[in-house]
Amino acid sequence: MIRSVLISPIRRYFRTKRLFRAAKEMARAKGKSLMVIGDPCSGNYFQFMSSMFPNCEHGEVTVDLNGCEDCTRMDINDMVAWERFEDGSFVVMETGVLGFSKDVEAVLGQIGRVSGGDFLSAGGNRGLLWVKYLYKTYSKDLVYSMDPFDSRKDEYYSGIKLGQKGSFRLKFYAQSD
Repeated sequence: MIRSVLISPIRRYFRTKRLFRAAKEMARAKGKSLMVIGDPCSGNYFQFMSSMFPNCEHGEVTVDLNGCEDCTRMDINDMVAWERFEDGSFVVMETGVLGFSKDVEAVLGQIGRVSGGDFLSAGGNRGLLWVKYLYKTYSKDLVYSMDPFDSRKDEYYSGIKLGQKGSFRLKFYAQSD
């Protein structure tokens, strides 16, 4: 129970912080813009943690449906909205928002397209209580808990459907139109 309530979110916090730094450096080194999917000003189960101990910053573009005034307010499930972003122009850092995907494969395809393959994800919380019950207190629209992903070493993006048995595993690759 302690793992579900404390350890899993703490691990995710530090993982997000580490991967954000890596994404920021990768964007700088590759001369790309940084896209952050998930508003760093909110989106945390314990929202006060985001403001007191930020683990991520805004990118040149920050995508979040309910984001702050600095965010591009966009539903990640809106495939037409993704068209405004050029192929291969971003390093993408995702902070757990893909858990709201209605079609994970389609959203991942858009990330592959705009990132040209440069994608990092902190994943979601995976403690037993979170996966079985607590996610319901966060948002009724949350569908998945994703595993962490780092395109520098991982080939497959995976996760579980919350409240149900089973998992998914999708090969990640850079796509072009």
